[in-house]
Amino acid sequence: MVKAKHSGSFFILLAVLLWSFSGLIIKTVEADAIWITLIRSLAGGAFLSPFIILGRVRPTKTLLLAGIIMAVFLLSITITTQLSSAAMAISMQYTAPMYVIGYSFFQNRRIDGKKLIVMLLIFIGILFNIVDGVQNADPVVMWTGILIGLSFVLYSLCLQKIQGSPLGVISMINLVAAGFCLILLLLNYSPPPAALGDIMTLVLAGILISGLSYAFYRTGLHRVKIERALILCLLEPILNPIIVYFGNGEIPGSWTIIGILCILLGALMDIVQMREGS
Repeated sequence: MVKAKHSGSFFILLAVLLWSFSGLIIKTVEADAIWITLIRSLAGGAFLSPFIILGRVRPTKTLLLAGIIMAVFLLSITITTQLSSAAMAISMQYTAPMYVIGYSFFQNRRIDGKKLIVMLLIFIGILFNIVDGVQNADPVVMWTGILIGLSFVLYSLCLQKIQGSPLGVISMINLVAAGFCLILLLLNYSPPPAALGDIMTLVLAGILISGLSYAFYRTGLHRVKIERALILCLLEPILNPIIVYFGNGEIPGSWTIIGILCILLGALMDIVQMREGS
């Protein structure tokens, strides 16, 4: 049991390391958010597609739903990163524990006092991020930022219910996400990226970040609890802005930094409470 938990944590941290390069890629590539998500998802899905056959993965309702949610998540984080800062986009992803706690309250009609503090800290962090987004960027980031955290936790819940080859499952999810983006593109067409370097960067990101990293994450989710998985992912909002700073020179706003600290503090309190309860 302990060995499985450690190996699960390793796979999740490996996924987080790959995810940490997403902000830099989005900031440096000249392309519409739909094209970025489409190329990434298609490349990741195509690269891992042999595992669909080898793993006998079938397109269940949960898997199709996971693909659509994945597309919404990637579009939201791409739009938020483009219009605001990578730090804000990534920090909003880790508001997920607040939604988990909120859903638990909805089910049980009661909430632990310590859990309430966690939820309030994360909510305050969201407010600080929204203030920074509205002041220094397009107000739409307020909604796409909230959608990042909500779609991430819904995607994680879907992954826990899907059985089969991790690589095959992630391949099909990526292909579904690519198909969803293609439909959006048909409804609202925009020109594809013109530079070959940008296209190749997105293809490589698709293979490593949209493909292998989510296979690692799904493998880890089957070995640790979702709350623990979400907390282990907290390395990303620290690494991502650092990588963007050295690669792009972007410095997050002061309100965003305060918001990140509130979200991290709330999430850390959550894992401390889980350890006390176990």
